Amino acid sequence: MRNRTDVVRPFLFAVRLLLWISAVITLGLTAWVVPHQKGYRVIFTLVIAVLAMVFYVPSLFTACMHRNRGYMLPLDIIFYALWLSAFIFVAQTDDLSNGAGCAYYIWDLSNACRRRNAIEAFTFLAFFWTLCGLCLEIANIYLDVPVVNTHPEKPPVSSNDGAAMAPSAGSGPAMNDQHNEV
Repeated sequence: MRNRTDVVRPFLFAVRLLLWISAVITLGLTAWVVPHQKGYRVIFTLVIAVLAMVFYVPSLFTACMHRNRGYMLPLDIIFYALWLSAFIFVAQTDDLSNGAGCAYYIWDLSNACRRRNAIEAFTFLAFFWTLCGLCLEIANIYLDVPVVNTHPEKPPVSSNDGAAMAPSAGSGPAMNDQHNEV
């Protein structure tokens, strides 16, 4: 019988892979910008990209595990907030080295504006894939919980012979131990 989480795992792996690729591209772009622009906002994005690149390598393997019990959920929650703040920092970084900024009404955009827009785009993609991974991880945990029959008219089915095993009154483990001692 197939497990219910078998449907979620390929999507979770694809999302984790896309997140890792977005983090690598963000790392490369921000590493180029660091010597050219001062400020903590670029360094923050660079550090988040490095940490995501390192910490999400095991997530590629946990996404393929049959019994994934939400191992990456705490990391997803942390990186969800970190990528969101990195995206906000990059979106607020409009002051370039010449002080002109990236104006969207100018037809001739400089390479600095293109790089900043690319960093902003891939930072948002990393944030989006982290959010998708968080949702899929929660769905994976939810689907991994065994189904319990709580219907009062139908007794639970035993796994060994298929018949219902309802304990009779007075035949619990404590009663059997007392009868064996006498």
